[in-house]
Amino acid sequence: MKAFVFPGQGSQFVGMGKDLYDNNALAKELFDKADEILGFKITDIMFAGTDDQLKETKVTQPAVFLHSVISALCLGEEFKPAMVAGHSLGEFSALVAAG
Repeated sequence: MKAFVFPGQGSQFVGMGKDLYDNNALAKELFDKADEILGFKITDIMFAGTDDQLKETKVTQPAVFLHSVISALCLGEEFKPAMVAGHSLGEFSALVAAG
């Protein structure tokens, strides 16, 4: 049985999502779309910003959400979880992953 447990604010780290972005076409597309929708390049902060930049709530919450959801989506249909859970902000990621 597979389960996804998604973290909340506080789990962020500089570099989060960079490997996905560099190695997965779907991840790159989704991160680029997020930059466009948010109106700023959150990926610049996620991948190479400072800890202080990443700790700003206006950055932290979308960054953690994006990293969680894009990671789950990139695993694909063959790795669908039987259950999902999330802590705090992670509850929203769990809802998305649950379909």
